[in-house]
Amino acid sequence: MRRSQISKWLPALLGAVALVVLTALRSVDPAPVAALRGAGFDTLQRLWPRDLPEAQPVRIIDIDEASLAEIGQWPWPRSTLATLTGELMDMGAAAVAFDIVFPEPDRMSPRRILASEETATILRGTGAVIDVAALPDNDELFAAAVRGRPVVLSFASSGASNGREAPLKAGFAQTGLDATNAPPRLTGITTNIPLLDMAAAGIGSINISLGADEGVARQIPFLLTDGTRIYPSLAAETLRVAQGADTLLLHASPDTENAIETLVIGDIELPLSESGMFHVYYRPDPKDLYVSAARVVSGKERDALRPLVEGHVVLVGTSAVGLLDVRTSALGETVPGVSVHAQAIEQVLSGTFLTRPEWAAGAELLGVLLAGLGLAGLTGFVRPRTSLMAFGALAAALLLAVTASFRVAGLLFDATYPLLALTLAFLSGIAIKLLVTDREGRQLRGAFAQYVAPTVLAEIERNPASLKLGGEMRDVTVMFVDIENFTPLSEKLDPVSLVSVVNRLLDAGSKAILAEKGTIDKYIGDAIMAFWNAPLPLEDHQYHAARAAIGIRKAVQALNEEPEMHRLLTERGAPRLAVRVGLASGPACVGNMGSSERFDYSVLGETVNTAARTEATCKTIGHDIAIAGELQGKTAALAILFAGHLPMKGKSKAETVHIVLDDEAHATGSQFQQFRKAYDELVGSLGKSKSGKPSETLLSLFSELAVQHPTLTRYIEKLVKRPGDFTATG
Repeated sequence: MRRSQISKWLPALLGAVALVVLTALRSVDPAPVAALRGAGFDTLQRLWPRDLPEAQPVRIIDIDEASLAEIGQWPWPRSTLATLTGELMDMGAAAVAFDIVFPEPDRMSPRRILASEETATILRGTGAVIDVAALPDNDELFAAAVRGRPVVLSFASSGASNGREAPLKAGFAQTGLDATNAPPRLTGITTNIPLLDMAAAGIGSINISLGADEGVARQIPFLLTDGTRIYPSLAAETLRVAQGADTLLLHASPDTENAIETLVIGDIELPLSESGMFHVYYRPDPKDLYVSAARVVSGKERDALRPLVEGHVVLVGTSAVGLLDVRTSALGETVPGVSVHAQAIEQVLSGTFLTRPEWAAGAELLGVLLAGLGLAGLTGFVRPRTSLMAFGALAAALLLAVTASFRVAGLLFDATYPLLALTLAFLSGIAIKLLVTDREGRQLRGAFAQYVAPTVLAEIERNPASLKLGGEMRDVTVMFVDIENFTPLSEKLDPVSLVSVVNRLLDAGSKAILAEKGTIDKYIGDAIMAFWNAPLPLEDHQYHAARAAIGIRKAVQALNEEPEMHRLLTERGAPRLAVRVGLASGPACVGNMGSSERFDYSVLGETVNTAARTEATCKTIGHDIAIAGELQGKTAALAILFAGHLPMKGKSKAETVHIVLDDEAHATGSQFQQFRKAYDELVGSLGKSKSGKPSETLLSLFSELAVQHPTLTRYIEKLVKRPGDFTATG
């Protein structure tokens, strides 16, 4: 197979591998994938929350902050709950369900209080005689209010248990294969005291499935099991009691064990998942659904409240913050737990259901595999723009299908995983195309990069129009770097070793220049030409160039200390490696110089000539780094000395020259500060000397300075020979 054909089929191969990996990941369904899917389902609900075309007979009696303020802290005496139940029944409630568990006897019952030994001792001291048995018991009052009425109480499944088995009030009938173990398993049951459970018309679980849904109440288990019997949820039991039904009919799969299909409650049939889960379809938490419990208990608003209660399924729960019964809905709202049950009952009564078919996951995987492979294969044979359009069309079709299924039929299909898989297939195809089929372009770029600095190349990539002849005037700093003692070095080393040494020197110098954001113009034999402030603007460009020069010096010193280099130079009798660096700042023309067929990004002008002459002047003054002209910006903060006004070849006027010793850290040291003061006195004396020679005292000072700064030895030796360079006129 030809290379071009391989490059076309590689995207399909890479896409297939990526899709297989994603398919395996989806089959395992780790928590992040499930969370992403759940977030996708939530997004559908947030975009299109449940409509309420007509009011449903559902109401919440809310133990809210106002109720606690009026009646007192929770728990209330069960006698108060008996009053609440009686009021609701008198107002014609179809059923009353308590989203509360009563696992212990009421501690505030008069009979219980007076029966305690502590109270009995106090009463004996007063001489009072009270028949404790004749006192009312709050639990009996509550049970009496519940007994014989359509009242549903709750139990909870949790890790804790009070050792009692939940009573089963509803009868169960089943079609299909056995589904006893299909619903979620009860892990421990907390029930009401037996007196209340016996009095209730129904008992249902108040559990909301949170563990599998990242803390979001997306589903309610409408059925639970202990492995022997199936129990209804609070919502299912409330619907049964409200309709006066005795039995729940469970339709299970005729072909598969432990696979639930639907649940029939009286005249209502509702779809469930195979495990008996019910998807809650939320509407924004409705304030008109709530009635404050204090209003009902007071008995003063019966006429006003009757239309809100009569014929309604009434759930009693709490929204008070301190009672901690809050949940997060699929709409992102924080709602009371009782609201989740109420919205589920509203759904059932309105016939509005959300279902996720059991075959949905398989269909999603198959569709993604086919579409993804097609997309990855297409990417290898068409332009990137065409494959992008194909990807966009597939993504749009997927979103449209998922949205239509949700809006029209209430079906939940996952768009998140398919979109992720298609995106990965598309990106993998594009990536392999860029890596393989665009190889020639990358090779061209790599070749071009050999001739221009990285900053220039980056500027060309951002602005292709810059690839034209011509230039612009700009203030720049130009550097020339040359190897000192090159002739003796070339005489001592063979050509191969000489080339190796020169390349090492040029490499070290280039790195120091690039580290300070310089642009390398060209290599001229054993020399380097570089400049700053082009093509990109750079503040304090002279300062950065001076720091680059210091970096070059240190790099050369480090190169001398390398064992191999030291051995080579010593064995051949070659001098230690050293360089001279000349800098000059000023206006210059910067741009593409050459012919229309071949050109370089370079700099031209008098500033370039001055920099080259300054490098040559280093030999005259005996120092390795020199700057021509006035110091600019932050450059003066470096360890720098005034070296005089020096004549340069081709220039009619002497140039002001400074030498660079070290960086800012050295400049602020006390030793350098003392040295600079002595040096300034010395330079001043040279400029004023009539004999042209320093005194013996100054010569002694030279020796001292040379000891403190060994790099200045040659400079100081030559300094005394040129007192005229320090005259004020230059």
